[in-house]
Amino acid sequence: MRSDRPIEIAAVACILLAGGILFVWMIVLSDAVPTEYRSASPGFSWSWDFDYKAAMRDAGRQGEAAWPWPAKKTGNRLVLPLNQPLLFEGLKITYRGMVESGRFRLDIVIQSLDPSVTYPLNFGVPEAGHGFMAADRHFRLEKITPLYLRMRSTAQ
Repeated sequence: MRSDRPIEIAAVACILLAGGILFVWMIVLSDAVPTEYRSASPGFSWSWDFDYKAAMRDAGRQGEAAWPWPAKKTGNRLVLPLNQPLLFEGLKITYRGMVESGRFRLDIVIQSLDPSVTYPLNFGVPEAGHGFMAADRHFRLEKITPLYLRMRSTAQ
């Protein structure tokens, strides 16, 4: 009597082959493995050369809104993307970016005084972290990047 069973062996082999094909098909069609070549580490070393702007433009892949985000006020916190104005308590505030090492620029328009005049103000980052005044209102810098500024309006 023969101990091998060719029908059972063929069935198991077909099932394993079909499972392998489905697994490879699933990996190829998913976004888990990129289809184009991406070097994880150019030069095989970590570096500061991170493309921040490209990462913000591609933020939709992580489920976030694509760059640029709109300027917004949440509670007493203001988030100001670069060159996007925000109306806040009669002021139009625009973050213009870093002007020199350790300093940034805000453009302030006082709507009740003269909406056609812009007051450019430069602040030092360390001093702004402790608090600063713009048009009789107190603010405290929370975070600053090349693309956006986050600050809090404080009562004094």
